[in-house]
Amino acid sequence: MWFLKLLFKKKFDAEFVTGFFQVLSERIAGLELVWKKGGSVVAQESASSAVIKKGKKVLFSQGPRSGWIDPFIAGDDRQALMDVTQQFQLGREKPSYLLGIACMVIYLVIVFGTLGMSERDATISMIYNISVIAALATTGLMVFSYRANWSHNIRSVCATLWVLAIIVAALSSVLLLPLVWAANRQQLNRLYPQDSQNSNTE
Repeated sequence: MWFLKLLFKKKFDAEFVTGFFQVLSERIAGLELVWKKGGSVVAQESASSAVIKKGKKVLFSQGPRSGWIDPFIAGDDRQALMDVTQQFQLGREKPSYLLGIACMVIYLVIVFGTLGMSERDATISMIYNISVIAALATTGLMVFSYRANWSHNIRSVCATLWVLAIIVAALSSVLLLPLVWAANRQQLNRLYPQDSQNSNTE
């Protein structure tokens, strides 16, 4: 689940991934670099994505335009993974919340616009209102969890509640995803000195 990993925005670059793998291999033994395209394992020259694995654990994943690292499953290798990630400047760019805020405003407009449609049935209206409140509350909880130093287990519980609320609150709730995406990317951004990021802001 992407929302339990640390996201970064970067276009796929096979040379960059290879360099990242080589440096990370100096710190972590037993790593494997797998080149992929459309979910299938391919040769490097045909790849559009890649993953770095240790056994069955995927520590790093790079897609066509973005990727993630997963320090939570890295165990004793967590610090090494974070150090190399910072060395290669992954996640240094400051994420923009404009899309997330805009989508949330659209979501609220849709929600308030449909409230009157369910007034004829008190039960349906109550369920709908509760689902909307749950979606907004758990989205706020997810955004806060990315800033708080919570354990992975607590984050997993928050993420489960958020997913359930999004599903129950109907398809329009997917408009809340960009806000969570931006908040997630902020995690890696906070590794870097804030006064040196103006030139990297999107």
